[in-house]
Amino acid sequence: MINIKKYIFSISITLITFSCMDPRSNDLWSISILAVLDTEGFARDVKIAENHAFVAAGQSGIQIWDLDQKNRLSNFTGYEEGGTFLEFDDLGLIGIDTINNLIFSTEINKDVKIFHYPNFDSIEYRNTIMSARTKEFISFSKIYGEFFMFAADNDDGIKWHRYNLDTTSAFGINFIEWTPFGGGEIYTPGKPEGIDSDGDTHIALAVDQMGVELYLMDSLGSNPTLIGIIGTEGNAEKVRLVSDGVFASCDDAGAYFIPLESFNSNENKSIRFAMDFTVDHISVNKQESIVAVSLGTRGIALYDISDKENPIERGVFSIGYVYKTMFWKNNLVVCSREGIQLIEIDN
Repeated sequence: MINIKKYIFSISITLITFSCMDPRSNDLWSISILAVLDTEGFARDVKIAENHAFVAAGQSGIQIWDLDQKNRLSNFTGYEEGGTFLEFDDLGLIGIDTINNLIFSTEINKDVKIFHYPNFDSIEYRNTIMSARTKEFISFSKIYGEFFMFAADNDDGIKWHRYNLDTTSAFGINFIEWTPFGGGEIYTPGKPEGIDSDGDTHIALAVDQMGVELYLMDSLGSNPTLIGIIGTEGNAEKVRLVSDGVFASCDDAGAYFIPLESFNSNENKSIRFAMDFTVDHISVNKQESIVAVSLGTRGIALYDISDKENPIERGVFSIGYVYKTMFWKNNLVVCSREGIQLIEIDN
């Protein structure tokens, strides 16, 4: 039986950490926990398509949830390959392609696996791509039978390929897999940890001790060209590309906002914030007005970025061990050891 814990509060939960508050902050925000979806395993990553959440649930495998109804549609603890059922060890990353009905997933220090989901009730293993040192990936698809993937490869740097659907038959057996065409690798002296792209013009890469790199593309699938690199005080782990810059989570050094113009000029206009925290992940809402930073054991912190050059802390919220977050509609979806938490922000 699926356990769904719903919390309805007469007042919102607010946690104020005076030692970490920016003295310019007069108005703190509050949050309401609308629901906690019990994933059983640790909810380490999530991708959302409309109202469906695809979750990398650690040792519980791949899960699909209906966020509106707050119920689990499916739970895949493993997959069949060559007539043998193989269990997932510990899923840490997940991606989706709704045009081709694909789920991409990786376990710790393993390749990216491709699964086809004809519906929400089953998955079909296709093949494995990228490399065992893939730290993060992002994919784009515009037509059926094709997708592009960019990966932060901890060995090789930035890696990308275009993949085409390849179907063949032999001895009465149909073989279906995704085959790489084009693409390549660009070596970087750093150790890539995170990647993001708009799928059109830019790719941002977090390269650990080396900072953040920005690449330019003429179009999706064209060879990326390095624009520049910005050093950070701490290890750059995850990046989020926005309209006019890059947000980066930098572990013990907090977080950064780096304007695009800083990458191709001699003037570094980076803005550092959340300096009192260890920031593991960073997410930005669609309106580019709110940043949520994941703080591990300390939960999350929210920032007002209406003025990106002046992020203002609006509250620290202890909601358990948090891996990462993602904005959905007007809510925040939180990946935590307690499961997927749906949070409403009152700002």
